[in-house]
Amino acid sequence: MQKIIIIFTFVILFTSSLMAGEFSGIGLKLGYNSSVFTGDDLPGKEVSSLAGLALGGFVSYKFNTKFSLRQEVLLTSKGARINTIGDVYLSNIFLYFELPLLAKMTFLSEQTLQPNIFIGPAFGLTIMAVNDVTVLEDIRGYDLGLVLGAGVDIWKLALDIRFNIGLLNFDQSAENLDLKNRTFSIMVGYAF
Repeated sequence: MQKIIIIFTFVILFTSSLMAGEFSGIGLKLGYNSSVFTGDDLPGKEVSSLAGLALGGFVSYKFNTKFSLRQEVLLTSKGARINTIGDVYLSNIFLYFELPLLAKMTFLSEQTLQPNIFIGPAFGLTIMAVNDVTVLEDIRGYDLGLVLGAGVDIWKLALDIRFNIGLLNFDQSAENLDLKNRTFSIMVGYAF
């Protein structure tokens, strides 16, 4: 029931964002992720970051020259490397279909080089969860994060850096471990 409520809420937010503001463009995004697990119950001797990719697109709605709303649709990987025994590392890879809804504030909006900051929620549906040995079955089917970032727009190109801070525990095993995703990304976008 909780999953249905979260999905319904996000669909309402997405739909209302489509009606808000003036349509200002669509585009594609590609990026590099560096993700790690955080929480009170980190497994193994050490947890280190895992490299991944993000790709997708976006739709932007402008309210005025400074403020806009951007809905992104991304296929993104997250996870971590866990040092289990000795020098043995186990890579845990999660693949998400993610929908960030970002409020964006642009500075120097009349210039060619436009710095910006953005913040917003990101709802993700788990597509796959695996490690080097097996498919992971005790992983939550959805994730919710908070995206914070800054970037610069130059003509039709955009470059941004962002943090996606996981808000939900993804472990659904009997132990109910406190484990969340945390991801740093560098993204490049092109607006049509």
